[in-house]
Amino acid sequence: MNTQNRVPFGGRRMLVVRPAHVLLAVLLWMALLLAACGPVAEPTPVIDEVFPTPPELPTAIVRTPTPIRSPATANVSNNEQADSSAESAESGQETEAQPLTSAPASGRLPGALVSVGQAALLSAPGGQRIGGIPAGMRVGLLARSPDNRWLAVRYQPDEDSPAQDGWIQASSLEVLAEIEALPVQSGDQPLATVEAQVGAPEPTTEAETGGEASGILATVLPNRLNLRAGPGVDQAVAGSMTAGELVTIIGRTGDGAWYQVETSAGRQGWAAARYLQLTGDADAVPVTGTSTSAVPAPAASSGGVSPAGGRIVFQTSNGGDIYVINANGTGLRKLTSGFDPALSPDGRQVAFTRWDEPRGLWVINSDGTGERHLISANEPRSPTWTPDGSTIIFEHVTGSVTCRKTPFGCVSEDQIDDLFGGADCIDTPFGRICKSDFPLASEPLTGLLSYIEATGSDRDLPATSDMRSPSHAAQGSDVLVLERGGYSIAESQGNAPPRRVVDLEVPLGPAVLSPDGRYIYGSRLSADHWDIWRWNSDGSGETALTAPPGIRDRPIHSVAPTVSPDGRTVLFLTDRRGSWELWLMNADGSNQRPFAPTALANIEFRYDFSADRVADWGG
Repeated sequence: MNTQNRVPFGGRRMLVVRPAHVLLAVLLWMALLLAACGPVAEPTPVIDEVFPTPPELPTAIVRTPTPIRSPATANVSNNEQADSSAESAESGQETEAQPLTSAPASGRLPGALVSVGQAALLSAPGGQRIGGIPAGMRVGLLARSPDNRWLAVRYQPDEDSPAQDGWIQASSLEVLAEIEALPVQSGDQPLATVEAQVGAPEPTTEAETGGEASGILATVLPNRLNLRAGPGVDQAVAGSMTAGELVTIIGRTGDGAWYQVETSAGRQGWAAARYLQLTGDADAVPVTGTSTSAVPAPAASSGGVSPAGGRIVFQTSNGGDIYVINANGTGLRKLTSGFDPALSPDGRQVAFTRWDEPRGLWVINSDGTGERHLISANEPRSPTWTPDGSTIIFEHVTGSVTCRKTPFGCVSEDQIDDLFGGADCIDTPFGRICKSDFPLASEPLTGLLSYIEATGSDRDLPATSDMRSPSHAAQGSDVLVLERGGYSIAESQGNAPPRRVVDLEVPLGPAVLSPDGRYIYGSRLSADHWDIWRWNSDGSGETALTAPPGIRDRPIHSVAPTVSPDGRTVLFLTDRRGSWELWLMNADGSNQRPFAPTALANIEFRYDFSADRVADWGG
C-alpha cells in the first residue's frame, strides 16, 4: 500500500513544556468542563499545534457565491508585454474571472479590502466616526462621493453580527471593482436608497458608442490586457481590462490584428485581437482603423533554460503528484510524486522527499529525467537549496519523546507525575482527575539536515528539537524555519544557534523570505481561517495580505505562499471558490487572481494543514 498520501495531522505535533502551576490551572479548567458536561467516553483529541485543522463555521446561514470582478491593474505605458500578458505570470489563454466572494443578504455588492492598519468608518464623508475596520477585512461597496475620495461601504465582521453602513476614505481601501460603476451619492442621502443601483450598468446610445455597434461580444483572455488609444503598441495606454471581462466589439483594423472595443463601463479603445475570444463572426465587424504596429507575440521558451518569469513546481497533495509549469502558464508537465518540491537555483533540478521506501531525499531533472535517491532519512520534509545549488537542507525526524495528550498539547510524563505527586489521581474542587484521562503518546522531535550533493556528505545543523519547514534565503546563509511560537533564522554555514525573528503564539504555517531578504511571507490562523501575512525580516510590520469576505458560510483559507524570483508576485493556495486552487497576487496583496486556470483546470489539489509547502518558484 502506498502510504505517502496518509500523513496524519498528529505527525506534526511537538512536545509542549509548561510550568506546573500552568498545568494545574489547565487541568482544573478541564475538570470544570468535565463536571459541567458529564463523563466523556474518550479523551479529547489533540489539535495539531504546528498546523491544526481549523474549526468549521456554523452552516445555518447559506448564501450563494457571487462573482466580483477585480480591478484592472496599474497601466504600463511603453511596455508591450502587457498587451500579451507576458509581464504577468499568467498565460494568454487564461479566462477565469477574478476573486469570488459571498453575497450579502441585502444583495450583490462589489467589494474592497482595508489596506491600512484600521480604517475609520464615518457617518458621512468627513463626518463623525461610528466605528473602525481592521486591516485585511472585506467591505461591500454601496456608493461613491462626487469627487471619488469617499466610498460608502457595508461592513459585517461575521455572519452573526449586524451589518453596518458608513463612509471610508477611498485611499484606505484596495478596491476590487470599477469605482466609476458605483452610483454617486451625497453624504446626506440614506445609503439604503442606492443599494439597488449598485452594479446596474448605465444604458449607452448609438451616439455614445460612436456608431452602430456590431452586436458581437468578446471575452478578455489574459489576466490583464491593455486598452490603447489606437490600434498599435506604439499608442498610449488608455486603461486595462481583466480576465473574463466582456466587451463589445465596435470596430477592427483591416488586417484583423486589433479590435476597437467598448467596456461595460463605457470606455472605448483598442485591444490586440489575439487576446480576445469573440462570440460571433469577425468579418461582420466594420473596419474602423489601420494598424500602426504589430501585436507582440507571446514569449516562448524550451529546453533546460528557465523561461522569462521562471518555473514553478508544485504538488497536488502531501506525497501526491509533482508538476512543473512555466510561470507564464505554459508547459505543464508531470514529473514524479513526493513531498514539498523545490527548484534548484538554476531551475534544472527539483528536490523532493518521500516517506515510502526508499524513504529520504530525492532529486529529479526538471525535464523529468534522472530521478535519483540521495540520502535516507526519517519522515523528511521541505527540502531547500543553498544559493549556489551545491547543498540541500531539509527537515527530518531525529527522535521522539513520550508524553501525555491533553487538550492543550503533549505534556511530559515527568511533569504529570510532579503535578499528581506520584499518585494516579487527584481530587479537585471540580471533581477527580486521573493520569489515565490523558493517554500516552509518542511525539516526534525534528531537526535540519544539510546534504552536499557532490560529495554525499551530510551534517545536522545547530537547531532546537522543533525546527520545521526550512526555506533558504536567495543570498547569504540565512535559513528561515518554523518553530513552535514563531519563525526563526538558522544558518546553513557555521554553528550559530537559531535566532527568533517572529514571536507569535498563534498557529503558523511554512514561510519564505523574499529574494532580496526584506520580507517574510507566511500563513497564520486567524479565528476560523488561514491567511497570508507579510512581515519585515526583523519581524516588525506584520500585514495581512489576504482576508475572507466579511459574509460567508464557511472558512475561506489562503496558505502556502512562495515568491517570484523578482520579488514582485506571490503564489499561494486558496479555497475561496470552493476547491483548492493556485492564485497569484502582487507582493503587497493587491490584484489577486487565479494562476493558469486553463492549464490547471483538471488538477485537483488537497491541503492537509500539515505544514504543506505545496509550491516553489525558481528563476
